[in-house]
Amino acid sequence: MRTLPLALLPEGGKGMIRGVSGGFGIRRRLYELGLTEGTEIYVLRNEGRGPILILARGARLALGRGVAMKILVEVM
Repeated sequence: MRTLPLALLPEGGKGMIRGVSGGFGIRRRLYELGLTEGTEIYVLRNEGRGPILILARGARLALGRGVAMKILVEVM
């Protein structure tokens, strides 16, 4: 399977989180939001700039592009 940063997943794409390439603070914040390894996500909006809107665990979340580049997802 192919792994890439969440920010590069196209609108309508599905993936599973496989890791976070960041420090303790960003990993803790994503954990608090429920974005842990093995979580399935669906990209609702990714317009190429600005925040990315995703659906994860039944909740819609907006993530900044910098944070989304640190989340590695396996394309489904």
